[in-house]
Amino acid sequence: MKRIFSTSLLTMSLLVLLGAGQAGAQQSDRTQADKAQADTPQALKAQAGEEQTANSTTAASNYQIAPLRRDFKNSFPIPKGEKLEYELKLSRFPIYPVIGVVTIENLGEIAVRQTPIEQTSQVKKSEPLINGLNLDFTPAPDEQILHLRGIAVSKGMFLAIAGIDARYRFETLVDLRDFSARVSFKESKEGKKHLAQSAIFDPSEQQVKYLTTDLNKPDAPPRAKPLERKDGMLGLLSAIYFVRLQKLKEGQMISFPVSTDEANFQFDVLVSKRESLKTDCGNVKAVRLEPKLFGPGRLISRQGEMTMWVSDDSKHTPLRLVAKTSSYTVTAKLLNFKEKCNIIEQDEEKTQKADEKPQKGN
Repeated sequence: MKRIFSTSLLTMSLLVLLGAGQAGAQQSDRTQADKAQADTPQALKAQAGEEQTANSTTAASNYQIAPLRRDFKNSFPIPKGEKLEYELKLSRFPIYPVIGVVTIENLGEIAVRQTPIEQTSQVKKSEPLINGLNLDFTPAPDEQILHLRGIAVSKGMFLAIAGIDARYRFETLVDLRDFSARVSFKESKEGKKHLAQSAIFDPSEQQVKYLTTDLNKPDAPPRAKPLERKDGMLGLLSAIYFVRLQKLKEGQMISFPVSTDEANFQFDVLVSKRESLKTDCGNVKAVRLEPKLFGPGRLISRQGEMTMWVSDDSKHTPLRLVAKTSSYTVTAKLLNFKEKCNIIEQDEEKTQKADEKPQKGN
């Protein structure tokens, strides 16, 4: 029972807007990679081919693939400082406990526009761009870097009684020129386990270079693992934001490559339909999304289904997520929505923009 609830928390922390990486599919990918010589380009390409299974290809081919929007320099809708907090609840008859809280935050753009000499000097004297990052990363002077953060924490009396105590911190640096990942970082505390995992997305060598450190064994050498990098590849946290930035057209499949927790896979999200969602702030116009992350070769190897609702406005704020398997259902609900109730619906947004236009003769 402890394993079931631990997996639920870790998995949903990942799926609800983060990336914990405890899925069976990922473990299988690691085993296959260990049998191959992962440091050779041929092995990297072979591994990537195995991870992009027929299941993923078939799912995407059944729908029209949405053109991806990557240029946001003139209209980035998600404001700096946006902080969203979600409560995770587990439904497994006869118990319905709260199992965790997930928080995601847009920390805004990092100023890196300096000459190479000035930048090198400053980086040597300053802290890394991400606290605890266990490898070196220096952005190019012309890069525009967006900083995203997510935190997942176990919560609730039931988990406390079961002896489950977990906390995860996820941070991602994204290149705003095409919204591809540059760095992803995960610090995980699970009971006595304490790990730090970083990944550099290197476009020059077309590799994602993972480095994992056991923080309980500072003298032990870290584990290094390279994977193939595809153009526009993202980490899981940045993938959630990337979906929010797309034009959500009903019936289209949003599809792009993601690398997380030493595994590559295709991130597929079906834009289902527009509908009214009942919330603490009344009925809200929402878009129903169906992330295709369950099944062989995907993020979660077991069978299941997921539904996610985002606000039908320019910010596409995630409001609710429900994931179901044969064993349990996990629901994520936006907690701080009731406090603010400030999501602008599409028709109100258009009216507001029209009111802001200068009147003729003024």
